[in-house]
Amino acid sequence: LAAALGRVPLGHAADGGLLSLPHLMPFGTPRFDLLAALPLMLYSLASMAEATGQTVINAQAVGKEIDQRVHVPRTVRGDALTSLFGGFFGLPLMVTSGENIGIVRVTGVRSRFVTATAGVALIAIGFLAPVTRAISVIPSAVVGGTAMVVFAVITVLGVQMLGRSDLDRHTSTFVCAVALALGLLPILVPGVYGGFPPNLRILLESGVAVGAFVAAVLNVLFHHVRPGVAARLTGPRAESDR
Repeated sequence: LAAALGRVPLGHAADGGLLSLPHLMPFGTPRFDLLAALPLMLYSLASMAEATGQTVINAQAVGKEIDQRVHVPRTVRGDALTSLFGGFFGLPLMVTSGENIGIVRVTGVRSRFVTATAGVALIAIGFLAPVTRAISVIPSAVVGGTAMVVFAVITVLGVQMLGRSDLDRHTSTFVCAVALALGLLPILVPGVYGGFPPNLRILLESGVAVGAFVAAVLNVLFHHVRPGVAARLTGPRAESDR
């Protein structure tokens, strides 16, 4: 439909050579800069929180039982190694892609061999300049329409995960409600953190990071700290009643 409406610009699709090779260290020799690394470290924390949820949801999508304490760190380490390798070629941080989870659920294709084959195909495509130019002419509306469906599927998977939680307890309901509210705040109210320092805004404006942090803190307070405090407070009273 986009092509029929003349929305596919093919003018530059045939320009350039056949092969496109990556350049090693295109920005020069790496050097350590603490001030430049801090924002990326904050972004990495948000990526870790996102990878945690996506690993669990992906396991549920393929029907596999996993040990979250084992498999989630593996996912994070894989992202870290890929980011380290890609950094030598000028690439940004690599993170677990939530879109792929939605595609797995929509298509029903769950084979790891299909994923590996797709990875090899993407590597080959990266060297073929005409293919990358052809992909670049896909209109943003087409990409956006596809992404809208995929992310909607991810949202449904998240709702299913919440449905399996113990939301009958008022503390669990409160934890989920506050985490969702603060996670959606920078999306529903753009610029709400505009007065904060730039490095802090990187973390606060990440709904995933804020939601995960708030949920973790409230979960510890309500389900771990609060029962212990209540036990200590009621203990002497019970002894005095005897």
